[in-house]
Amino acid sequence: MNINKFIKNRRLELGLTMLDVAKACEVSEATVSRWESGDISNMKRSRIASLAKVLQISPAIIVGVQDEFEYSSSGIDFTRVPLYEDVCCGNGGFVDENIIDMIPVPSKGLNPRAEYFAQYAKGESMKDAGINDGDLLIFERTDKIDDGVIGCFCNEDNVATCKKYKELNGIVMLQPMNIEFEPIIIDPLKVNFRCLGRLKKVIKDFDWED
Repeated sequence: MNINKFIKNRRLELGLTMLDVAKACEVSEATVSRWESGDISNMKRSRIASLAKVLQISPAIIVGVQDEFEYSSSGIDFTRVPLYEDVCCGNGGFVDENIIDMIPVPSKGLNPRAEYFAQYAKGESMKDAGINDGDLLIFERTDKIDDGVIGCFCNEDNVATCKKYKELNGIVMLQPMNIEFEPIIIDPLKVNFRCLGRLKKVIKDFDWED
C-alpha cells in the first residue's frame, strides 16, 4: 500500500475528517486532500510526527510505508530491518521490546548473510561525519569494531549512541564528530558498556516538500 492510501484508510478507521487531520498537522485541508490523493508523493518528515500523533501510530510506520513506496516505484531493491529506540536493556544490549517497527532500507551495500538494525540519529554530535539529526542509520550487528570506526554503543546509562570508537594509550573513548562535543571516556569496569554494531549506511532525512 502506498502512503496516500495508508493515510486515508487510517483516517477513516479513526472516524476523522480531513479537517481534523489538517488542524492537528497545522496544514490546510487541501494539503491533506493532496496527501490522500497522491498529488504529493512525499511529505516533510517534520509533518510526520504530528500526522502520526493524530493517526495514533508510530512515526516509523509512516516513514516505512513512504520509503517502501518510493523504493518500489523507483525499482530499488530493499530489505526490512528492525528499528530500535535509543534505550538499551540492563545488560547493555537491545531486546525485542525495544523494536519500534520493521522498516525498509535499500539493499545495496548490505551483505545478505549479515544482520542489521536501524536507529534515527539525534542531535548534532556527528555532523562532521555527515550524520545529521533525523538521518536513518543502518548498523551491522557486531560486538567489536576497529579503532577509528563509527558504531553504535550502549553506555552506562543504558542509552544507545552513535560515535567513533577510539583507543589511545589503553583508554577507550567514544569520539563525537563535532568539536563542540566532548568525547565519552569509557570505564572498562562498567558492565553495561557494549558495542552493538558498526555503521554501514546513512539514509538522509531529506526536507521533502509538502
